[in-house]
Amino acid sequence: MVAALGLALAFSAAGCSIFKPSSSQEGSGKGLQGWIETEKNDAERDAKTVAGEASKEAKSTKKKADKVMEKVNEKLHQIADAENAGPLTGDWAIENVLGKKAVGETAPFIKFVPAENRIYGNNGCNIINGIYRSSYADKTISFSNLATTMMLCAESNITDVEIGEALGLTVRYTVENGNNSESILKFFDAGGKEVMELMHRDFHFLDGTWSVIEIDGEKVNIEEMKVALDVDEKRMHGNTGCNIINGELETDMDAANSISFSKIGMTRMACPNSGWETRMTMALEEAVTARKVSNDEIEFLGSNGKQVMLLKKTSPIED
Repeated sequence: MVAALGLALAFSAAGCSIFKPSSSQEGSGKGLQGWIETEKNDAERDAKTVAGEASKEAKSTKKKADKVMEKVNEKLHQIADAENAGPLTGDWAIENVLGKKAVGETAPFIKFVPAENRIYGNNGCNIINGIYRSSYADKTISFSNLATTMMLCAESNITDVEIGEALGLTVRYTVENGNNSESILKFFDAGGKEVMELMHRDFHFLDGTWSVIEIDGEKVNIEEMKVALDVDEKRMHGNTGCNIINGELETDMDAANSISFSKIGMTRMACPNSGWETRMTMALEEAVTARKVSNDEIEFLGSNGKQVMLLKKTSPIED
């Protein structure tokens, strides 16, 4: 009986191992040692697979990180460009060049466009453009690829040639405030000699659509009376409260905020407020200066320095 029980237990142990052999183990007949070796091989194989997947994931992660860094670097470059540009933006009237007062058939000026690293403008006779490089940190600046149109100038003794020469000599600049808090830009050559002086002229505060709220100091209560201005396009468009009005907006580099409206035309509908309509067109024709009163108000002044129109920023005009 005892022998039979021992035989049964022996068969039970042989048929029910605590280790689960693989097919390779079963074929090898190496028992526990074979199972250990097989499991070790499987673990090494799994480790290689995991390492391979991790490598793929790392490459994918690196690509994503590179894309993010590319965007970050692009933004940093944009910030650096803006910092380097410093105050060199917008329109600047050329006041003096190589020790002479700048003279032209039209007022000479330069417009800086930092996003393009280009300048545009007029030398008093011909249109000029070119590339510039500047550093706000050390106030260095240089101009290259300067080109002009080739129109003949009617007037003599203008300083168009001197302007081109001065731009070619410029290596450094300074910006300071003038008597009327206007920014003054000066260019210097390699020897430290001033070669050009410019005055900032910024008319873009005029851009937008404005309700006319006063004419000659008297309040206007006509909701539809509006003026839309576009400095770059040199356009004026509006409504007299009854008729549509259009015209040209001119800015003058010779004086700060100097403007004029010309070629004013309008539709000819009969209007109940014709008196206000006439006063509006007259005020536009009399305006010689525009001034910013606040962030949402501007005024036009006549040649005597008195206000001829007060305007408040509003919604766009519907045609």
